Amino acid sequence: MGAGKTTLLRQLLAQAGTAGAGGGGARWAAIVNDVAAVNIDGAVVRAASEADTAAGLAGAEAIVELGNGCVCCSGSDELGEAIARLAASGRYEHIFVETSGVAEPRGVMGLFTRKNPFGKSLADLVVPAAMVTVIDVVAFANEAASFARASEAKAGRLVPASGARPVFELMLEQVECADVVILNQCDRATEAGDEVARAEALVAGLNARAEIVSTERGQVAAEFFTGRVRFDAAATGGAARWIRELNRVANEPAAGFAARPKAAAYHESKYGITSCIYRARVPFNEERLRTAFADGLPGLLRAKGFFWTRAQPDEMGYVSLAGGVVRWETLSTWWAARVETGRARRGDVPPTVAKLWEEPWGDRRQEIVLIGVGVAAREAELRAQLDGCLEI
Repeated sequence: MGAGKTTLLRQLLAQAGTAGAGGGGARWAAIVNDVAAVNIDGAVVRAASEADTAAGLAGAEAIVELGNGCVCCSGSDELGEAIARLAASGRYEHIFVETSGVAEPRGVMGLFTRKNPFGKSLADLVVPAAMVTVIDVVAFANEAASFARASEAKAGRLVPASGARPVFELMLEQVECADVVILNQCDRATEAGDEVARAEALVAGLNARAEIVSTERGQVAAEFFTGRVRFDAAATGGAARWIRELNRVANEPAAGFAARPKAAAYHESKYGITSCIYRARVPFNEERLRTAFADGLPGLLRAKGFFWTRAQPDEMGYVSLAGGVVRWETLSTWWAARVETGRARRGDVPPTVAKLWEEPWGDRRQEIVLIGVGVAAREAELRAQLDGCLEI
């Protein structure tokens, strides 16, 4: 929120119909979502578009305002209907959707890929071009730095799954699930500071697939967005570094830690943003595990993965750390527990899970991706801390 999404949209709509932005006469539409009952952003975009048209600029042919709900949850049906209605009219070449700042990216993705009872999805009507995340470069870099310092100072805090979701965690997920990341308001960066470089490094460290664009006041040429399709459901949804790391080691034998086995990229060599995967086939002591994260694992900015505890051996635990905040929740029941209790047969186990099967624990495992500053250099220290949480 406050990163400049509405400003970016206004700049893009002012370029509608220009030759470089999709051909003369191209008609564009915009949908603006706000969680508040009064859609201020939508009103701003509408007024700006009308002013552009009056001044002889293109503006948008249609502005749809969606208020009082987030499009990734309570407002998803309304957004889907709005997109379908605009697409079915056949009038518009491009439809831009500005979600609220609290929209969860996977919920928005699901709106396009989820099939209805007739086997059709919104992607059958429109071609999703790109998931775009806009961030305030200074606020993002400083927020990450403050969390890193808190981690070093062992000042983490626990948040249960039912609690309010940390804003920084949502910010990171919006970066992890983006095809394009706009580093906006670069003009606010200090001359002596390195906020832009730090933000670029962090974004690349979290999502190497995303295209990164640095800009001031939302100034981006429209053809950058309209020129090609970047969105791919599998690639976009699986772009997060923690997902790629887990996929990479899926067929490797458990070895405690698995470091990234390739030459250091820019974000690694200059700012030391690296990752490791902690893996074990021994249950955690839940109290010791929570204490380890609460006390702070040095240098961590991001952690995600699965765990299992001696006290709750049937439950697949899930941990997510963003900055200094840790969230815990139960995802589901381990397949091994289902087989052991007769709720499933061994042959029912999905092939992807069967590949991870090891007796006597089945698919129960510790598998947590750790991302942060100097993580690779601290493997021994981090492993010792997490090993100390195991009930051997």
